[in-house]
Amino acid sequence: MRGAAILGVGLLCAGCGQVADAQARLIDSLRIRDAVAGYQKAANPLDRCVKAKAVAIAYSDARDGPETQAWSAREHEDCQAALTAMHAALPAKP
Repeated sequence: MRGAAILGVGLLCAGCGQVADAQARLIDSLRIRDAVAGYQKAANPLDRCVKAKAVAIAYSDARDGPETQAWSAREHEDCQAALTAMHAALPAKP
């Protein structure tokens, strides 16, 4: 009887990992969708710079390397545009 109970609990928990993985993927996709929506609503260059970084982080957290790299490149471009719009420049490297 005890063995059957242990077997039953084991079978119930066997799918727990798959459920947790599916929920993690769902959360990642929701975070990415929200971050991209925030980027699309950005009204000025500095806001786009910040929002692009948020999207890159969301993809990084989801372990999506190609999208992380693409959004990091977009972040770089948007931040350069923000610097130009503010008539600013990065400090010189020593």
